[in-house]
Amino acid sequence: MVGRILRPAPGKADALILDHSGAVFVHGFPDDEIAWELHKDKRAENISHAKRGAGSHLPALTPCPECSAVRLEGKPCTACGWHPVKRARPVEIADGELGEVSRDRSVRVRLDDEFQFYRELLWILVEKRRRNPTIKDGWAAAKFREKTRRWPPFGWRGAGPSLPSPATRAWVRSRDIAYARARHSRR
Repeated sequence: MVGRILRPAPGKADALILDHSGAVFVHGFPDDEIAWELHKDKRAENISHAKRGAGSHLPALTPCPECSAVRLEGKPCTACGWHPVKRARPVEIADGELGEVSRDRSVRVRLDDEFQFYRELLWILVEKRRRNPTIKDGWAAAKFREKTRRWPPFGWRGAGPSLPSPATRAWVRSRDIAYARARHSRR
C-alpha cells in the first residue's frame, strides 16, 4: 500500500508513512532499490535491505529511542536529531608499584620504599607471633618476595620493625584472605 502514497501528484511535496507493524525492519525502506525477477521461482530482492542483513558490515535498521522513527544503527536520527552515545568501556586495572621506568622499559622500584615495606612486614610478624607463636622468622621475607618477586637483601637482616602503613596492612590482609580461601577450597 505504500505505493499509493508515493505516486507523484500535482501539488504533493512529501508523504508521511506510518508503519505500525514494523514492516520496514523486514522489507527495508520503501525507496530502497529492488531487483525485480520475472522467474516464477525467484522473488524480488531489496538489495539495500539485503546488504544490511545478518553478517553484513552495513548498519541495520533500528528504532530511534527518542522519537521511534526508523534510523540506521549507529547513525543519528534524521527525524529528531538524536545522536547515539558510545558506551564507556571498562578500564582494566592492574596492581603494581610505582617505580622509575628506564629507556629499555624496565621498572626499578626505589629501594628505600622496599626497605620500609620490609620493616613494616617485620612489625606485622611480631603482632602475628603474639597470636600464633609457631610463625617462623622467614614469614616477612616470604611476604616480601611474594610482592616484589625477589628476596630481601642480606644486609636487611638486622633491620628493626616499623609501624605499618594502612596500605601494607591491607595488602597483608588480602594475602591472608587469599590463603584462607585457597585452603578452604581444597577441602
